Amino acid sequence: MMFSVSLSEILETMNLKMPSNEGVLNFELTGFSSLDQAGMHDVSFWTGDAKTETGLAGNAGGVSASAFAGVTAGLLFVPSLYEKYCVDGHSELLPNVHFVCPVESPYHAMVTFMKEFVERREVFEETKIAASAQVHASAVVEGVVGENAVIGPNCVVMKGATIGAGSILEASVTVYPRVTIGEDCVFQAGVVVGPRGFGFYEYEGKRRMVPHLAGVHIGNRCSFSANDVVAAGFVSPTVIGDDCHFDTFVQVAHNCRLGNNIMMASQSGVAGSVIMEDDVEFAGGVQSAGHLTIGKGVKVAAKAGVTKSLKAGKVYAGYPAEEIDVWRRSVVKLRMMGKK
Repeated sequence: MMFSVSLSEILETMNLKMPSNEGVLNFELTGFSSLDQAGMHDVSFWTGDAKTETGLAGNAGGVSASAFAGVTAGLLFVPSLYEKYCVDGHSELLPNVHFVCPVESPYHAMVTFMKEFVERREVFEETKIAASAQVHASAVVEGVVGENAVIGPNCVVMKGATIGAGSILEASVTVYPRVTIGEDCVFQAGVVVGPRGFGFYEYEGKRRMVPHLAGVHIGNRCSFSANDVVAAGFVSPTVIGDDCHFDTFVQVAHNCRLGNNIMMASQSGVAGSVIMEDDVEFAGGVQSAGHLTIGKGVKVAAKAGVTKSLKAGKVYAGYPAEEIDVWRRSVVKLRMMGKK
């Protein structure tokens, strides 16, 4: 058994319509699965896509009853379009489903369910601050109990750090001093936030290390996958805005300022003092030199190398990165030259 929760608790927590038949509400749900593999006590979802014959009267975009004949689930989220075929959670189209729940977005409903009832109640069922975590007395961990913030096993939160309400440090996450993390952020295993950046200067014939001690400021609802690193700023913090998401092995160097809705895929990174405006997307392996500006809405294709500032709203590729249409033409010409 993965977890145990009643149908009534799910519907109430997610603010979904309750059935008038109270007899179905105490039904126990203990797992989740895809539509084709779900069992009687599983939660699943269907987005409305089906490659099958239509045949449901009055439903031009519908599917035949035979398409659902083998579907079994305890709770099934379906598109709101199918509400007219459901009566109090029961549908003749889905005779083996205990409760059919029409929603605006079944995919979003499934994600919401998994975050609330699987991630928080199973992965962190007993943990608010794990026994093996080291949290400095001066660290400010807002709402560790009341607001569901979680400090997982072997995490280290150093002096003067702030962890926002609802944020989760899964395991072996290290948070340095002067790091401020907003609300509802998630840090997977091995993430390091706020270490000294890789910066040096010359004085009296010697190369000396720059003390990056200004910390990091991270907004709300950001996610960091395993082994990401965000380095501290020198005299002002490295900044990451709201709703930013980073795949595994991403590096954000010292003094960078990232806007909102940034997406960076695995093994991508930005060198020091890069300004990245809102809605930028880096595909896997993209690397940027330092002291550049990446304009709003820029998209950079995989393995590209950014050596100069990029104009807003453009798509770039190659090394050095250039507008993708130019890069494609250059690649074709080079191949043609190589064949001569």
